[in-house]
Amino acid sequence: MFRHQLAAYSPITPAAIARACLAAARLAPDQRPALRRLLLTDYAAQSAILCGSGTQALQLAITLASRAFGADATVALPAFSCFDVGSAAVGAGVPVALYDLDAESLSPDLASLERVLSGGARVIVVSPLFGLPIDWGGLVALAERFGAVVVEDAAQGHGARWDGRRLGTLAPISTLSFGRGKGWTGGHGGAVLLRGPVTGEPVLSAEPAGELSVAVALIAQWLLGRPSVYGIPRSIDWLGLGATRYRSPREPVLMSRAAAAAVLANRPGSLAEASVRRDNAEEMSASQTGGSASRLPQQPPIAEPGYLRFPVRLSKALVGSEELLQRLSKIGVERAYPSTLGELGPVRDRLVGPEREWPGAESLAKTLVTLPTHSLVRLSERNAALRLIEPKGLPSAPSDSNAGVGRQVDVLSMVSKRR
Repeated sequence: MFRHQLAAYSPITPAAIARACLAAARLAPDQRPALRRLLLTDYAAQSAILCGSGTQALQLAITLASRAFGADATVALPAFSCFDVGSAAVGAGVPVALYDLDAESLSPDLASLERVLSGGARVIVVSPLFGLPIDWGGLVALAERFGAVVVEDAAQGHGARWDGRRLGTLAPISTLSFGRGKGWTGGHGGAVLLRGPVTGEPVLSAEPAGELSVAVALIAQWLLGRPSVYGIPRSIDWLGLGATRYRSPREPVLMSRAAAAAVLANRPGSLAEASVRRDNAEEMSASQTGGSASRLPQQPPIAEPGYLRFPVRLSKALVGSEELLQRLSKIGVERAYPSTLGELGPVRDRLVGPEREWPGAESLAKTLVTLPTHSLVRLSERNAALRLIEPKGLPSAPSDSNAGVGRQVDVLSMVSKRR
């Protein structure tokens, strides 16, 4: 009755919850120094700043990158991205110019970005969506021509690589997110990773009374983060689950002890889950017929996507069917982001630069949906989603009743058969 598939899933272990609770009560050593050391090693960084959230981390990264160009430095943002990207720029207090995306690849439209840079932007924020790497070669060449600094927002990039290098290691400044729904979670938290000299690296203060709330949120995420009960909180509108909403920025604070302990404890599970997501996405790609009903983003051979979610562009005929979208939502298929960043009032108020139309971003806002790739997805749900989106040429899916009675069919069994 209450079953509702999650669009994205972050594995949390009981051990992680226990360590977070002990850390919140100060009954265990502070794990933040250990987490910093791990990030410095794994992400080839010279400095790591642990923050209260991924949005706070991006806000801080934009502030640090802008200092080299003055207080009024314009920051280039992708016109189609998570609303938190816009919130971070608003929190940093910078002028914003939006560049378009190539709707076929989800990478920056380099012609649009060049116009934005010609208009004066000198900080470029790039946000690889759903763990799909962007064209880094073309981006870096363009940034070097204008002397611009690239900030890599790798919030959705866990488990992805570009030319053998993991996302989060590619720019002078990169950011990570450990929030709910990310590939590697601690319930809360984020990090700024720096490579090269940075003037005036900030020292963040702890959030008052934040430890207990982080531990409680992590417990709630574990309890409700399963399809059999997710339908209960999903049906409560004020919780905002499944909805994309703009959230006002907050002053960056230090990551809590509880979140750091949970991030470290959840690391093995996050690595295993990333492998399942990739295998599941490969199966889904093979199942698609390539017809007119849906289109996949193009990826170059040197890209290894992490597939936090599996993006698909719907045809115009399918986009207008609210009944279809409601049916898809029950099995974890959700719209990506419902509008461009330029339609958000706080971002629009800071908008400068030559670009005022972003056809690629506008097309994605209308047509892009994502399918779940995680280990809780039943094979029947995956096939049902693909059949609704691309009706022709797909295998028959077992009914949900058959999948749940006598044999639990999920992507893990599917992957094991391949191996």
